[in-house]
Order: sequence, then C-alpha cells, then structure tokens
Amino acid sequence: MSKNDKERLVDKVMGEAVMSLLEADDDVSFDALLSQLQESLHDENDHGRREAFRTAINGVHQFRMLPDSGSSPSRSLKLHRRDAVLSHPNIVYKH
Repeated sequence: MSKNDKERLVDKVMGEAVMSLLEADDDVSFDALLSQLQESLHDENDHGRREAFRTAINGVHQFRMLPDSGSSPSRSLKLHRRDAVLSHPNIVYKH
C-alpha cells in the first residue's frame, strides 16, 4: 500500500468514525471520536484498516495536545487547528 493509499485509508476510517457519531446524534468531541475509533479498531480484522485506526487514534491524541488557542472549554474539534497535526486536508470536522 502506498503512502497516499495509507493516508486515504486513515481519512476514510476517520470520516467513518465521525459519521457514526453524527448518525447517532452524538457530540463530536475528542473523547467521543477516540472512543468510536477504538471501538472500530477492536472490531476490525483487516490489518491495513487496523493500522489506519491506530494512525487516526494517534493523530487525534496529538491534535488534542496542541495548545488551546481560545477554543471552548468543551475542547470540541476545531477546523482552524485541523491541519496543524493531521496531514489530511480532506477531513472536515463539524462542531
């Protein structure tokens, strides 16, 4: 699998996790996203997708550790900080 394929797969599993939260009418927060990604990782058997889930989880953890630049106390995902850590420009987070 090429780097672009790996990045696309990370984008895909991240998007699937966000869509699951939205479809369940859950808040899209760091905790909820991490929980959804970890649950999906646990249920996944495909090696490539498991790696993509691990990469996505790591990216969310890194993104979460960025200095807070005046965002709300709920620490919702913010579009303006998205590209600072995650190198996936096709992902759009709603808050």
